[in-house]
This record gives sequence, C-alpha cells and structure tokens, in this order.
Amino acid sequence: MTDQLDSVREIARRFAPVLAEIEQLSRIGETFLDTDIYRIYLATLWTNAVLEPERAGLSSQELEAFYDFLNAAGSEVLGGEEPVKDSFRYLLGSQGTQAMERLRLPGGHRRQLLRFGKLMGVAPLLPDQE
Repeated sequence: MTDQLDSVREIARRFAPVLAEIEQLSRIGETFLDTDIYRIYLATLWTNAVLEPERAGLSSQELEAFYDFLNAAGSEVLGGEEPVKDSFRYLLGSQGTQAMERLRLPGGHRRQLLRFGKLMGVAPLLPDQE
C-alpha cells in the first residue's frame, strides 16, 4: 500500500502541472469551468497514457497509480469517485456527443474516445440520467 501511495505521489509531482493546464484550458473567464472540455481532456489524457505510456513519460507499471492520480485530481473538479470512467460514460451519452460536436472535436479523436470508453466497459448515460 505504501508503494502505491509513493507511486501516486511521484506521479502527482510530475503531472500536477498537466492537470493545472487542463483546468486552465477548460476555464471560461476567471469564474467558470466548462466541464465538457475538462472531461474530454481527462479522457484523452488517460487514453493516450494507456495506448502509449512511454510517450506520456510513464512505464506500464505506473498506469494504475496514474489512474488513481487522475481520479483524485478529477474528483476535485468534477466530483464523484471515478471521474475518469464517469467522463467516458458522459461522452458515450447523448449530451457528451453533443458536447464533442459543439467543441468541434475531430472525428478520429471522437471515435478514439468512444472506442476506448467501450473498451473500459462503461455504459453510456441514458438521457434521464444526464
């Protein structure tokens, strides 16, 4: 357990600036945060880390700790216990689809996020759950 905590702390040290940048890029003015943008960045960061951990500066052994870090950081912004999975769940739903269209997410990027969300085994939010 201590090794996992140490690993999460090390990843937090390395990736806190990345999450701070994501939060800044998701801001509208000084007060508001566009959670659609934040969810897309969070899901994209996780997808890229899993597909090419070395390119993200991670070893495959660090992915579990990185996931824990992303969930902790995302929870501060989005709430919930698993904001990474919740972000994919949202993006798979109708509001997430509309958000990706509104933000003009390229088709390849959109398909990659949707495919990866399905691979993670998340079910889309139904309209009455959104």
